[in-house]
Amino acid sequence: MGVTVTRDVVRHFSALVLTIFADALTARPGVWKELATVVQSTQASEEYAWLSQVPVMREWIDERKITALGEYGFALKNRKWETTISFEREVLEDDQTGNVRVRIMQMVEQAYAHYDKLLFELIANGETGLAYDSAAFYGEHATGGTTFTNLGDAPLSAAALKEAISVMMRIPLDNGEPAMVKPTHLLVPPELFWIAKELVHSAMTTETGRGQNSINPLYNELQIVSSPRLASATEWHLLDNSHPVRPFFLQQRIAPDMQALDGTDGTTESDFMRDIYVYGVRARHNAGYGLPHFAYKSTGEG
Repeated sequence: MGVTVTRDVVRHFSALVLTIFADALTARPGVWKELATVVQSTQASEEYAWLSQVPVMREWIDERKITALGEYGFALKNRKWETTISFEREVLEDDQTGNVRVRIMQMVEQAYAHYDKLLFELIANGETGLAYDSAAFYGEHATGGTTFTNLGDAPLSAAALKEAISVMMRIPLDNGEPAMVKPTHLLVPPELFWIAKELVHSAMTTETGRGQNSINPLYNELQIVSSPRLASATEWHLLDNSHPVRPFFLQQRIAPDMQALDGTDGTTESDFMRDIYVYGVRARHNAGYGLPHFAYKSTGEG
């Protein structure tokens, strides 16, 4: 049985569309939730000079010692994004709301996939993209009176993981204090997923050349994240996501928001001329590099 399309029917339909979108957006998972710090933005761009300086606690003898903004830093401008779909009037007349739900879920999937896309673009460009200190995010950095590098080339193995973890644990902050790094996540492409599982999810390991089982010291030390968005089949990353500032961050000005051009406030051109109702998602955000101290990449090509 068909439906007579009135303004109230369209208004109810639009409310359904917006509700489906909002509910699905809240529940949708994403790799970015695990790997990036979300920074709420309040203006067109945000300054990140504070990344380069963290004050240490000291005995208060006379007056406070004020730590100014660091020498290094950068500004990140929010970018505007959109995706738009339309429904023909017949969808309402024929009561095809099931099809509507599927299309809205696809929009939610694309909105969250876009966050992941921005994150993995940062990772892919990490050997040339600049961190707060104007050095390549994955490369050599001067900090705390010394230097460290968070880029290697060893293939993924137990020995390579142990060495990289030890290197990361020695990295200091700019103020000379230990950064207290302890990797929490191992990021790998699909080609290395099962190797990663064997390395960190097996309680026992076989010693090379001896054929004897022994306790695996890497057992459950890392959470595995695998994504086909990694460009190389051999690269792997160690990330410490236990700190307030993670290696990557998502700067969010306006969260994905669905808007309707449906004629409920008056006949629109799309409604009258093309017999369609238009729904679009609008968002303002960007992604940037956090602290390189908490990330390590191996190309796996060594």
